[in-house]
Amino acid sequence: MTYSSSSNPHGQRQRDLETFWSDLREGIDQVYNKENINKTRYMQLYSCAYDYCANVSGDPNAKANDLPKPTKKPMKSGNGKQGARFIGHELYKKIKDYLEAYLQTCRAKIVEKDLQDEVLLDFYTKQWSDFRFSSKVLNGICQYLNRHWVKRKREEGNKKIYEISDLAFVQWKEHMLTPLSNQVTRAVLKLIEKERNGEVVNTGLIKTAVESFVQLGLKGNAPEARLLVYSQNFEHHFLAETTSYYTSESMIFLQQNPVPEYLKKAQKRLKDEQERCDKYLNESTRSELEKRCLQVLVEQHLEIFYSEFQNLLDNDKNEDIGRMYELVYRLEGGLKHLKQLLEDHILRVGLKAVQSCQESKESVDPKSYVQALLDVHRKYNDLVNKSFDKNSLFVQALDKACTGFINKNCVSEAANNTGKSPELLAKYCNLLLKKSSRINPEEEELECILNDVMVIFKYITEKDVFQKFYRNLLASRLVNDTSVSTDLERSMISKLKQECGFEYTSKLQKMYTDTHTSKDLNDRFQEYCSANPAANDSLQGFSVMVLSDGSWPYSRPSSEFNIAPELRTIHDRFSTFYDKQHSGRKLSWLYNQSKGEVEWSRGKPKTSHRFHCTTFQLSILFQFNHRDSLTFGELQTNTMIEKDKLDQLVKQLVGFNVLALSKQSTNGSLKDIEMQLSDTVQLNLNYSNRKIRVNLALPLKSESKQETEQAHQSVKDDRMLVIQACIVRTMKSRKQLKHSLLLAEVMQQLQNFQPSVPAIKKCIGILIEKDYIERLDGENDTYQYRA
Repeated sequence: MTYSSSSNPHGQRQRDLETFWSDLREGIDQVYNKENINKTRYMQLYSCAYDYCANVSGDPNAKANDLPKPTKKPMKSGNGKQGARFIGHELYKKIKDYLEAYLQTCRAKIVEKDLQDEVLLDFYTKQWSDFRFSSKVLNGICQYLNRHWVKRKREEGNKKIYEISDLAFVQWKEHMLTPLSNQVTRAVLKLIEKERNGEVVNTGLIKTAVESFVQLGLKGNAPEARLLVYSQNFEHHFLAETTSYYTSESMIFLQQNPVPEYLKKAQKRLKDEQERCDKYLNESTRSELEKRCLQVLVEQHLEIFYSEFQNLLDNDKNEDIGRMYELVYRLEGGLKHLKQLLEDHILRVGLKAVQSCQESKESVDPKSYVQALLDVHRKYNDLVNKSFDKNSLFVQALDKACTGFINKNCVSEAANNTGKSPELLAKYCNLLLKKSSRINPEEEELECILNDVMVIFKYITEKDVFQKFYRNLLASRLVNDTSVSTDLERSMISKLKQECGFEYTSKLQKMYTDTHTSKDLNDRFQEYCSANPAANDSLQGFSVMVLSDGSWPYSRPSSEFNIAPELRTIHDRFSTFYDKQHSGRKLSWLYNQSKGEVEWSRGKPKTSHRFHCTTFQLSILFQFNHRDSLTFGELQTNTMIEKDKLDQLVKQLVGFNVLALSKQSTNGSLKDIEMQLSDTVQLNLNYSNRKIRVNLALPLKSESKQETEQAHQSVKDDRMLVIQACIVRTMKSRKQLKHSLLLAEVMQQLQNFQPSVPAIKKCIGILIEKDYIERLDGENDTYQYRA
């Protein structure tokens, strides 16, 4: 059959409505029978549908081009009928009847062949694909009907009139989906279950079936309504089936396999479901599907996970720990218990590591101690970064645990001092930055080690203790010129400044300034000696460091000391030179920090030695320049050294075989000898040593212990002053403050140490006595600042 419109717009051939439909029906049959339709045929069908709608009432004198153009308002013909609207209704009804008959025929084939499961799904999806394509072609043919009659009807409020493509979907839903919904959904779910069981299935069938559910939601509806067909006919059943499947599988798998294997299984299952969403499920299902899977695969087994987590930590199963974290992370609040377990574990491991490096209750090697702390932190920092993806909860757990075992452990308990860790850390820094007879590491390596030290420093709560010991040890390195590198010293001070601020390192920086100033001063003194020959003496390599009072950890000498005549000349010359350079300044000589070298020239030159001594030792040895023996009382009179200190110095020189005592102890121990003023001290004329240079300037054990105790006591005294200053600043700003609020303010402001409540209360009492603050009358818990 062929059909063509007249090329003459004024002579278009008229046909009655039945003839128009007969021609159009033949074309629709071709479309739904998937016959090949070329462009010319397509345009013939479009014109046929147009002419059908354009024929107002079947009047043979009516012309298509004579019709008025459609408007939004209904137009009436001369006989009172709704013309084009009536004809549109007839065509719309005939197409609807055609689609209904076509789909009933399709469904009859399914019933006739008794199709089930995958065979049914294959037939259903093939019919759907063909029907959807054919309906799209039919929609194009009926565009004139859609644009005018259908559009007007919907604007008038008739929502049961659809565009032809939507009408086709409505008919499919009514005559195919509704009767076959349970069978199709069951077939899809069976295929999905087979896929979950590892069988190879045709996922294209699942995808097409799922797409049919989605596409049957009409595009004009709200987003929720568009997915109503998908949700009711498939999604609800799919989620219920998924929950049931994984509930059963997880319980059976856990009974037969260890937890680490289950973690791999659960992780794979979650990944499979995500891929399933990507392949053939609607995106709206993703979140609910993930929620259901997490609930049955993870949440229902959390107690088992928590109990296994400790075993994983004990055995360093970092990969399995990472898998557990990834699973539990998706549950709201699921990480809190894991965080607490990790924190407790790190604390236990840290305390055990410190205990293993403790040599005795009184002696702990700083290097071993700090390395033990670093090893624990490094291990679990790596775990947090990799297995826990730097999650803030677990970073907090690591920080809290490290703060715990670094500041309070068996070493601090044995010393009954919470400042033991900062003391040992400062001593470890001294080992790194001080020259030694061993091969020192390269600067780059030392820089990395110092960075590790700062990691531990970050966790130190009593940073003022570290400051005190580091300052003392830095002073020793600078005074004795034993720093391994000036750049490293500056770098360490810079790191401390960055961590704690300028005030924390101001004295350290001033100490460094003094060393450079002293070098310039010594150069000028050498020029002065060269210009004034009378000022020269026999001493070689004489140098002086002038230290600013208050910046260095040294106090002025409390006892007198009679410097040896051999040192007096140069001593007085420098004092005269300095007075000329700086009027108004007063020098206080720190003899206990001074050192020098003296040559032992007894016997033949080949037996001569050079002794590196303290100034006190030099003064004692110089007494034997003219006599080989002196009494202990004569030594004390000539040097004016305190008896107890002189006792220690003499015994130290006796220990080096430089001197000898006439008195011997019963057990041969020098400690048991009680020196009397009349006891004789002799020069050991038979002294011999394979070394040419001998270091006699070793610190006395009693001095080292005393210095440590004094440093800790000094920290306590300084803290009292800092707390008082903080209270005064706070009260000056607030004028009046409750007792509890004042405590809170002080604790918040003091960063370098944690003040105890009794210490704050004691400082408040001191300030009340000094009239800085007072209690309000009738309100004992409120303080007022006194201007």
